[in-house]
Amino acid sequence: IVERIKKYCDIGGGPATFIQAAVPKIIESTKEDFFRNTLKMLKKNSDICYEKIEDIPCINCPYKSQGSMVVMVKLNLALLHDIIDDIDFCFKLAKEESVILLPGTAVELKNWLRITFAVEPSFLKEGLKRLKSFCLRHSNPKNNELID
Repeated sequence: IVERIKKYCDIGGGPATFIQAAVPKIIESTKEDFFRNTLKMLKKNSDICYEKIEDIPCINCPYKSQGSMVVMVKLNLALLHDIIDDIDFCFKLAKEESVILLPGTAVELKNWLRITFAVEPSFLKEGLKRLKSFCLRHSNPKNNELID
């Protein structure tokens, strides 16, 4: 699990240098339907992600994602027991639910999480279901009345 998270954190945002020269040709020869369907899926997933996150205790999404494949959510540690910070949260989530999120610390946002939603909608729904289950299981017992 540790190695997977380290590899995930090492992923760069841009294309590899040797691919860059091929990008214009790839874009030129890709059918318009591909771009239209991809944008449609990302919009749908953005909506799903935002709606499902509203029902998950301990995380808050202050802004709905527009024009990206990720959303940043704020982790509320006061609602959790046995979770130290965003890194601890991500390690335990990976171990218990096989869901990988990027801890905000990796992008200098302590106690935030980055959720990528560039996946099939059914995978996104399943991942968010597992995330909710994890948060409920680790919820601080004294705050349960706030969660119910």
